[in-house]
Amino acid sequence: MNQEPKKIERIFYTFQEAQEFLNISHDTIYKLMKQGLSSHKIGRKRVFLKEDLIQWIKEH
Repeated sequence: MNQEPKKIERIFYTFQEAQEFLNISHDTIYKLMKQGLSSHKIGRKRVFLKEDLIQWIKEH
């Protein structure tokens, strides 16, 4: 009867998590943002949609 809890899929990545996901440096992610990599601000934090990061990988 004990079921394992369902894992919730991550939708947003923090700035640092996005860097790790894309395996790029701090400076590079800023350059990509200037070139159009989509990000969103929630409070004082900048986050990236996982979908946007995957799309960027596919395009580059």
